Amino acid sequence: MRLPGEDELRKAIRADLASELQVTSDLLSIGTGVFLTPVRPNPKDEMDHLEAWMCLGIVAKACRQYRGIVALAEIALGDVADSNGRMLAETMLAAEFLMRPTLVLKRGGKPLPEVPGFPLTTAFRTKLYLAHDAASLLKTLKEIAKYGEISAEDANRALKVAEEHAKEEADGIGSEWAKRQKEGRSYSGVGVLDLAESIDMPFLYHTFYRPASAGVHGTDARKYIEPEERPDGGITFHACSSEKGVAEALIFASLVMLQVLNVANQRFGLGLDERLSEIAPRIQNMARRLPNE
Repeated sequence: MRLPGEDELRKAIRADLASELQVTSDLLSIGTGVFLTPVRPNPKDEMDHLEAWMCLGIVAKACRQYRGIVALAEIALGDVADSNGRMLAETMLAAEFLMRPTLVLKRGGKPLPEVPGFPLTTAFRTKLYLAHDAASLLKTLKEIAKYGEISAEDANRALKVAEEHAKEEADGIGSEWAKRQKEGRSYSGVGVLDLAESIDMPFLYHTFYRPASAGVHGTDARKYIEPEERPDGGITFHACSSEKGVAEALIFASLVMLQVLNVANQRFGLGLDERLSEIAPRIQNMARRLPNE
């Protein structure tokens, strides 16, 4: 099933954004190419297998999210692509957290005090990331056991394994960092805005992440209504596809995906400098509006 007017909009988008869609295809090709056999990572700094797997997992996740955003834009669902772009932005923050060579976390614009014995190396940041994941899984399982349709025996068995795993991961980051994660409700121990400021990208939060939150949390119903009464006495509701926001969603997602690949290229020594430098101005030159917007 397709929404009314979707076929015509698909054709218009393919025609009006032909060069932009080619850029997205080329960028995705660079991203997925990271996982092909000819690519030989050559990291400048030491990296164990677990750290490498987590970092590459983030790149793989970004590739899938980016492809999803492009697919949504191609079928004229710019607002939905925009919401998914917000998720890609969070993936980029995680990529920066895991792979940036040096990182000084800030809260309220001020650097967090260092924790003696637990420097923020890339290896330790991987431990923080995994410890938060284990704690989140345990919390989820507890709620499932409480409200879900699962036997007490199965629930207790799953909880025991999850509790042991969460404790093991928490022991690896120390009590102070475990406390920070709990209070900050994040792997970094700080909120999204603070993390964005920590990597010198506060604009990401203020110009996109925050404005896109209404669409994610379902508080933007007014955007889908035209209150002016029609001649027949009815009110217009926008349940159909629309070209509005399609171009904007594409360029934002492309800029974010480029940042993911830049930090991965730097961390792994992938030799993508020339290709990323070549595509960067093409992304900057992508259209921000469709002709009929």
